[in-house]
Amino acid sequence: MNINYENCTIELSASEMKEAKKYGSDMYRTVMDARRDNPGYRVVEVKAKKSTSDFSKLNLKTIRAYVEKHGTDEQKQNFAFISKRHIDEDGEYCEAQPFFQIKAWFLDEFPEIKQGRKEYREKVQKIYDAAADKAAAAA
Repeated sequence: MNINYENCTIELSASEMKEAKKYGSDMYRTVMDARRDNPGYRVVEVKAKKSTSDFSKLNLKTIRAYVEKHGTDEQKQNFAFISKRHIDEDGEYCEAQPFFQIKAWFLDEFPEIKQGRKEYREKVQKIYDAAADKAAAAA
């Protein structure tokens, strides 16, 4: 729970809101105390902020294209083995590996992807810093 004095709201997460709706629960009592201390404040549910990683938009199609274009023959074979359903030499059916394991393999196998993203972020930050310096010099 968070008291937002600027917006005059009592902010609850989804789980806190669910618990506060149960009459007599600890969260219910806590919200009622907060409302008594802050009359006129509204109780609102705030959505959790999505955190995005550098590679959250990475998908299997993109990985496949990159491996086909930049991978060695061994990397291509390994990618095909982990990403496709197949029957092994003993006649056993093998499922494709979960996407997040394939993604982890890809990022480990091609470290230049991570390095390129890091360099990109650094270059963008330099551009922003240079713009801020120009604005400061002009002021």
